[in-house]
Amino acid sequence: MTKLLVALAILSVNAPVGAQTYPPLQRQSVLEAKLPAANPTVRLVRGAHIRFAPGQPTGLHLHPASTVGVVTEGSFVFQPEGERRRILHVGDSFFEPARHRILHFDNVSRTRSAAITLFYLTDTASRPLIDLLPGK
Repeated sequence: MTKLLVALAILSVNAPVGAQTYPPLQRQSVLEAKLPAANPTVRLVRGAHIRFAPGQPTGLHLHPASTVGVVTEGSFVFQPEGERRRILHVGDSFFEPARHRILHFDNVSRTRSAAITLFYLTDTASRPLIDLLPGK
């Protein structure tokens, strides 16, 4: 009888109290971009967390495969070639099309580090992730 009471006590502690209801998930679009013809056939997504030192620029560059990311810390000056310069803040997403020159992706702060999480839409692990270009 004691074993039965212990088993019932354990079951009553672990049993759900009632069905919890939640509101529908709220989905807000933050980014939509077409992959350019220059993008390799996507067979692999590679992700990286990248930390920038205070004031650190990326320098003129491009990516052999398109990238998509989000700012996770700090703020950045972001300027793809042919577009206006803009400031990205924590939570902002961005897209860098394959083979498109990026003029600026620079940590705004001279005193604090900044970070992004970036995903490369690529075909193989052997494809380079970034090409740093001379100039600017």
